[in-house]
Amino acid sequence: MKTSVALLSVSLASAMATPLTLRAQKCNVAPTASAKTNIQPYDVAEAATAEECQTICESDEACLSFLFGLTAHATTPSCLLYKVPAAQVPARSDGLHVFDKACSATLVPTTAPTHAQPWGTAPKKVSVRSEQKCNVTPTGSIDKKIQPYQTSTKASTAEECQTLCEAGDACLSFLFGLPDNCRAPVCKLYKVAAAEIPIRSDKLFVFDKACPAKLVPVTAPTHSAPRG
Repeated sequence: MKTSVALLSVSLASAMATPLTLRAQKCNVAPTASAKTNIQPYDVAEAATAEECQTICESDEACLSFLFGLTAHATTPSCLLYKVPAAQVPARSDGLHVFDKACSATLVPTTAPTHAQPWGTAPKKVSVRSEQKCNVTPTGSIDKKIQPYQTSTKASTAEECQTLCEAGDACLSFLFGLPDNCRAPVCKLYKVAAAEIPIRSDKLFVFDKACPAKLVPVTAPTHSAPRG
């Protein structure tokens, strides 16, 4: 009987875990964690909107949350990336708002902030750009057996691979990176959107054809920085 009760308790705890995690997500709110933790951003990025800041965060596995907004005396918005969830980002007095990496697109502002609206405004419906994947690990199903229609070793950077993709009407997305066992980077072109490219075990990352330039690396990749 005791064993049955214990198993039931574990099952209930597991069932409750997901809803609690979802409720704990913070999106477009003031950070509230204690400043005594001295948690600092690991990177500062250039982003015109909270949506762009989120895209930059999504492109980096280390990023778990970000701060965004236009401070009182600034002329350009701030985009600060963190390696901790939004709930752990310390409280601030500058008015920046915090977002977890996985915040829904409907909760992430897509317009440029102003001093009257220092975070921008959230969309009434999801924008096309929110659906783009830029410099992220592919997550499509392997069951579809989608293959590239062209593979090139002539692109030395992700930017050059994007140029090859843009040159062909058939190309909708591309994979780029430097695999562990290669000396030269690989550029693979696809006739499907980046969201459909199957998950992989190498270090190639996926980009939609129309990814903005600021999210496409322009330097040659190395084995320590396989995307450039």
